[in-house]
Amino acid sequence: MYPDTEMTYLWEEDETGRVAFLVKVAPGCSIPFHNHPRREVAYLVEGEVRLNDDIMRAGDFLTAIADEAHDVYTETGCTFFIFIDYNINKHRFAPIAEA
Repeated sequence: MYPDTEMTYLWEEDETGRVAFLVKVAPGCSIPFHNHPRREVAYLVEGEVRLNDDIMRAGDFLTAIADEAHDVYTETGCTFFIFIDYNINKHRFAPIAEA
């Protein structure tokens, strides 16, 4: 996924592209600034992490919505449970035909 990170898929729904997975980030590492084209739900299972200027600790929950962006940095290392309601790697946006 990114250097010093691990990802494990837990569940995927082929028809919709919904997916659930764990992401583990090593101590002192980061995930670069990125956006979220669709809703992402994240629960911090363990560790502590900084998302932009916000600090999350184990047990904290967040959602990222369309075009919301952040970076991720952890001194302690962390593990997220993540659910994405749309897999952008498998599907593409198609224009809606005008009536």
